[in-house]
Amino acid sequence: MNLKTNLSYKIILIVFLISIQYGRGYWVNYGWEIFDYVTSAHVASLGNATVAYPIETVAGSIINPFFNLKNRKKIELSHQSRYAGLVSSDILGGQVLVNQRTALNFNVLYEGVGSIPDTRDALIDWGLDGVLGTNDVGENNGILDEGERLDKSKINYFSQRQLAFHSSFLRSINNRNIGVGIKFLHYRLDENYALGFGLDLGTIVKIGAIDYAIVLRNFPSSGLIWDQGTIEGTSPSFSFGAHLPYSLKKYPVKSHILISFDMNTDNRDLDTQINFGRLNLEPSFGFELKIIERICIRLGKSKLNVLTGGLGLNWKMFNLDYAFLASNFGSELGNHHLFTVSISKDILMKYLKKNKLK
Repeated sequence: MNLKTNLSYKIILIVFLISIQYGRGYWVNYGWEIFDYVTSAHVASLGNATVAYPIETVAGSIINPFFNLKNRKKIELSHQSRYAGLVSSDILGGQVLVNQRTALNFNVLYEGVGSIPDTRDALIDWGLDGVLGTNDVGENNGILDEGERLDKSKINYFSQRQLAFHSSFLRSINNRNIGVGIKFLHYRLDENYALGFGLDLGTIVKIGAIDYAIVLRNFPSSGLIWDQGTIEGTSPSFSFGAHLPYSLKKYPVKSHILISFDMNTDNRDLDTQINFGRLNLEPSFGFELKIIERICIRLGKSKLNVLTGGLGLNWKMFNLDYAFLASNFGSELGNHHLFTVSISKDILMKYLKKNKLK
């Protein structure tokens, strides 16, 4: 390990220790969801069950950092709009060759939520009788009781913005390749902001015809440091999955069956489907049918119990992927759509040079 690398690690360690010394720390179960739900159409259409599937998209390395074995010569752009445009997200991804043996996947992620109502100072908290100053039941208790209302003129609106960067590369440990994912996050909520750093590890083992994957996320812990000094630490979680490919010898058709499980002890909610005591298992499933390597039909169900589907059209220089995500069962929040366009770097560079000369 050279001097420059040693110095980088020392700087990171010093900043971390100073933050612990002068900040207030909390363990939370949130903060890094952008890396779970903001993804490409290919991944989303398969229910995000691609932890063991060597998927042909740079965004696949967000799910498992092991996936940067192929020389990806395309730039990918994904866009998603949800809940009538209230939430929008984008990904720009690609691959950089450091040398003949080392490739770096990179993904720049953005998510924005606008027009969030702030009603903290808008409650007309007059109690059940609707008269100020009588000290009746419910007056000034900070709860919207029967007969009370909000003052629309005092409702303010704010936004939430997240900008993230994810990069992955391979390292050999005891003659086994391990994918290392490094992620950075800038989180802005109204007038407050936070900076965060996290680490993921992943690998794949092939036994017979089946690929088995193991991914450790937020290892040993991902952290967000807020501008006022608060530190939010996210405990690690564990994912494992399997991928079974199958080909028809007489026909140009291939299928891929996928299953993944996210394991944690803290994030149980109404969507959690399997639990053993404090241990929660959140399964996701996917199925992809490839026809002559050009047309892809995809189905899935995510760990949030959301049905997914999509189509893919593949050419040498250009790919187009579409995903349909149904609303949560019973939530009535509506369906939404996701598109990913992949274009060859060579075509893109030729276009840019041509327009630059003009």
